[in-house]
Amino acid sequence: MALLNASLRKVANLDPMGTEIRHLSMAALKENRRIEQSSERIAPADLRDPSLIALWRYWLDKCPEGGLPLRSEIDPIRFPRLMPRMFIVNVVGEPPVFSYALVGEENIEAHGSSFKGQDLRNLDGPWPGYGASLHEFYSCVAARRRPVAARGEMSFLDKGFRRFEAIYLPLADEEGQVCRILGAAHYSS
Repeated sequence: MALLNASLRKVANLDPMGTEIRHLSMAALKENRRIEQSSERIAPADLRDPSLIALWRYWLDKCPEGGLPLRSEIDPIRFPRLMPRMFIVNVVGEPPVFSYALVGEENIEAHGSSFKGQDLRNLDGPWPGYGASLHEFYSCVAARRRPVAARGEMSFLDKGFRRFEAIYLPLADEEGQVCRILGAAHYSS
């Protein structure tokens, strides 16, 4: 448990560039709870997959000082080899409702279904607690207004052992509000 808490403090202490932030609030620590039982958040700087790192760097290059990249400035087609692993989540309303606008084919294969257009909370039907967990996770990504990365196992699926690593990048509308979350994942057995 002490090792996990030290890891959470380390992740909570990083800015979008992956560098350490000196001031840490209790709220930041609480944000870094597990996504689901078999996965955890990591610093984007700790990503291993080169294509996910490239997407994160592209987001950073488009990021204005003190703000978020506009959705209109981000072109996922710049990453054709990553498109099958990409997803875009719509963020609508307050409190936010999250639904997938784009789901790449490798994501569909990994989960066994396409969730395009569905409120994420509806995923609790096939996998109890998963939709609520995703909703809470995406709420944190939108509220933090910073990139988040995760790594772990998709043990809730009855498809055998499946590991993943993913990046989640918030995007803003013209008013500066988070309107989308661009993401991509790398899956392995």
